[in-house]
Formats: sequence, structure tokens, C-alpha cells
Amino acid sequence: MSDSSTTLVPKRIFIEAEEREQMGKRITSWMIEKGWIEAEISDCVLSEGGGRRITRKGNTHISGFEPDHNLAVNGFCIEQFDGKNVFTNLEGGLESAVCSGCGEDIGEEFYDMTEAWFSGEGNPPVPCPCCGESFDIRDYIPEPPWGFSQIGFTFWNLWDMTDEFVEEFAAVLGEPVRVVWAHL
Repeated sequence: MSDSSTTLVPKRIFIEAEEREQMGKRITSWMIEKGWIEAEISDCVLSEGGGRRITRKGNTHISGFEPDHNLAVNGFCIEQFDGKNVFTNLEGGLESAVCSGCGEDIGEEFYDMTEAWFSGEGNPPVPCPCCGESFDIRDYIPEPPWGFSQIGFTFWNLWDMTDEFVEEFAAVLGEPVRVVWAHL
């Protein structure tokens, strides 16, 4: 069996380091207080620095399913980056990417477009290869979804995530989020 992750990614790309730290502390404290994650850091995630194991109560609340607590990887972690970052579905591939302007599928070109954005200064607009209009990288609609931010909140081996939990999470975070699924 392989591992998967679900990452909640703020829609804001650039977030100062101090604010990212505050966001991480706020979310972690909230989930510990609710009893959804353990307070102790362990090796329950496939990310550097470890994470906090998701409790039975947390798994049931977050995903709506009874957890399999025999999994070695079943935790929550925060991933932060000083520069730009793209959260993708990893090995899952890209099915499509739609331009929000013309509605054309530019999936074949989206990898190169993302690379151009990533290597550019700041948050440069990215031209659509079909209509020629330039848009913020977040305005394109990749399927499965990708996220563009300096911070992501990753849950390992949760098979689903309820809309209610995502809404709760975004409210506590104080930011809208995009849900990015990845499979290894």
C-alpha cells in the first residue's frame, strides 16, 4: 500500500515568516485542544521534522471515516518555504488545466507555465497559450488542484476530508484554502 496526503494550502502566495509561524501555532493549538492531533511530535509523517499523530477522534472528525490506527504514517505537519512553492498531486499527474479567461484546456503547457511563474520575480502574470491574456497563476484551474503558497498544512493518509472540516480550518486560519491531494 502506498501513502497519500491532503494539504490545505492558503490561497495567498506570499506570507511573511512571522505570520506563517503564527498561523502554524494557531492551527496546531486548535487541533490539539479539540483532541484531533497528539501534542507530541513523532515520525508519523513523510515530511522532514516529524509531525503530530492524528487521533481516532481527529480522523473521524476530519475525514468522516473510522481510522486505521495500524498505519505508521498517519499524521499532520506544516510545510514552510522561504521562497515560492507549488503543492501538486505529485505522482498523480495533471488531467487538465483550464484558462479562467478563455476556458481552453492548456494542461499540456501548464507545467512550463508554472515553471516560468516559479522562476520569475514576485508573482508575474502568466500568459495563456490559447488566448494570449495573462493571469495570476492561481486563476488557472488545474485538475487535480494545485496550490501556490509558502505554507501548507499536510495530513498524511486521510482518505477523505469533509467540506465542513475544510471550512472550519479556513475560518480558524483566517484564509481561504485550496485542497491538494497527493499520492506517492
